[in-house]
Amino acid sequence: MADRIMINSLVPPTWNRLKVNETYVELPASMPRGKTEGTAPVADAEEWKMETGCGEELSAYLAKSGISPVKADARTGELTLIKKDYREDAAEVLCFEAGEGKTLNILMDITSDEDIKAAGILQVLIKAEKDSVVNLTQVIRPGKGLEFINDIGTVISDKAQVNLVQIFKGGSNINAGYRSGLTGEDSYAGCRIGLIRTDGETLDMNYVMKHFAPRSKSEINISGALSKKAQKTFRGTIDFVKGCAGADGAENESVLILDDTVINKTVPLILCTEENVAGSHGASIGKPAEDMLFYMMSRGIDRDKALKILERASLEAAVSHIADPGALEYVMNIIDESREDD
Repeated sequence: MADRIMINSLVPPTWNRLKVNETYVELPASMPRGKTEGTAPVADAEEWKMETGCGEELSAYLAKSGISPVKADARTGELTLIKKDYREDAAEVLCFEAGEGKTLNILMDITSDEDIKAAGILQVLIKAEKDSVVNLTQVIRPGKGLEFINDIGTVISDKAQVNLVQIFKGGSNINAGYRSGLTGEDSYAGCRIGLIRTDGETLDMNYVMKHFAPRSKSEINISGALSKKAQKTFRGTIDFVKGCAGADGAENESVLILDDTVINKTVPLILCTEENVAGSHGASIGKPAEDMLFYMMSRGIDRDKALKILERASLEAAVSHIADPGALEYVMNIIDESREDD
């Protein structure tokens, strides 16, 4: 029997005419444990219990399946490359810890063959100690047959930073969650997301920036393109908790609608129990400007090619924020390969 669990729930719920308060996924009654080289069980699993973007029900499901957290061997001054090629059902909880003053650069490349029918769950937990930096880049590009859940939770201490860059391309149904716990003074969390959804692909997202500490700062920036019956739902929450005076949170989304068959749902939300804070959100969602397309076509670029160029630009807007040169080159090579395939 399958388990039906709720993920990506909006807190608090909003008017549900558009059905955006949460989503439900069907998962096997129990998931096998995935395996990543260079990992070892954590000393105390209780120390790694934290809130994530997908929510409590997913964490409970993983615990029920016996998926205990493992700590990845990420070393300061080196690029940690983790390739996940899903060939069967698999779930994993990967933990990363940046010690005081340390910098971790992590790149994850998530793939599967087109003919593989499977479910994959990857939960990433991050602790960033005082003055540390974690640069996490994820390229999520599975085949059509993988039902994939990508879930992230972070705890960010004084003057620490977690910088996330994500690229979503391919796959069929992807669910993504992210939650930053900004517990330290002058802490920072940034998300740069590039996405292309086409041919009926779906992407359901729930991203939460929770400010607990004074002068903490967060940013969410999304650029993307939708076409050919694709569907995307984005929930973006900036939550200012009492005591986070001087905190600043900003969210911005720019999505190109390339035809009339797509469905785009955006739910920006600011919660506030602290007075001295600054929060903002904005969205630019619509079709490409005809004068821009006309200009490109007048230079000998046909309309379909022009739209492909705009799609690529959506990804490059996020990729340009990758901090590690090796990770940047790796991801740009993937984008270049995709262009050749087109």
